[in-house]
Amino acid sequence: MHLIDPDNSGSDTEPAIALSMPQIVNMDAAMARRELERNTNNRPVRLARVQQYLDDMTAGRWRFNGESIKFDEDGQLLDGQHRLMALAHTAGLVLPMLVVRNLPRETQVTMDQGTKRSPADQLTIAGLAGHNPTMVAAALRVFLVWMEGNLFGDVVRNPAPVSTTKVVEFADAYPDIVARAERFATVATRLKCRPAVACAVAIRLSEIDDAAAVEFIRLWDTGVGLDGGSSILALRERLDSIRTTRTRTSDRDYIGLVVAAWNYWRRGKQVSKLQRPKGGWTLENFPEPR
Repeated sequence: MHLIDPDNSGSDTEPAIALSMPQIVNMDAAMARRELERNTNNRPVRLARVQQYLDDMTAGRWRFNGESIKFDEDGQLLDGQHRLMALAHTAGLVLPMLVVRNLPRETQVTMDQGTKRSPADQLTIAGLAGHNPTMVAAALRVFLVWMEGNLFGDVVRNPAPVSTTKVVEFADAYPDIVARAERFATVATRLKCRPAVACAVAIRLSEIDDAAAVEFIRLWDTGVGLDGGSSILALRERLDSIRTTRTRTSDRDYIGLVVAAWNYWRRGKQVSKLQRPKGGWTLENFPEPR
């Protein structure tokens, strides 16, 4: 093993870097596409990240924050491909971008090494979530995907990317929903379902009928006093089966099962088991909570 000698790692042994002066460039889609022509040796593109940035840009949530687009001495793009790809798909937008050129190629290995601020971090910093911000942020993401009609996107598990900026903006605009998420955050961890999904469903049900939602969640949690034929009992058994068999289950399926149980329970309808419709959920047969 070869270790760096701290006595020989001073700045006097490092080559001088002839950086160009960083510039703030007002960049549009055409300029972004030109810059991307020099993107020949970068990490694999994460399309979900590009979509998040594009969503923020077109919705007016994008903010100039001093993070730079970086190029090496030969003009090759080192960092910023996802931002540029998002901007390249816009129409009529001009956004300021900090551009740094003439960096040594080997500096690319040191880029994007910091700990990224999570949605929970940002909610805490903004003072928007005091209790269990991690659960609140995760539940809000599920809630947004569901309420915006994106459960049937191309990717079943995470069908529509929701950026941190969007979560924070939503939390700021709807503090009552944040309060509902905080209220159900603890019990959601016990409901034999992905906790963020359970919390998001609890938020929605409490908007429809708060007292009924509290009782439904209590019975779902405890199972106390449930008679045979209860849709809540059928829900608990279905979730037990999913957990026991380790069946991979999407957020969409979890939401569909819980909402179906809720609707049966509200109507007083007895059921022996909960199943997805034959052929699975579709936009047409997906249950709407009543």
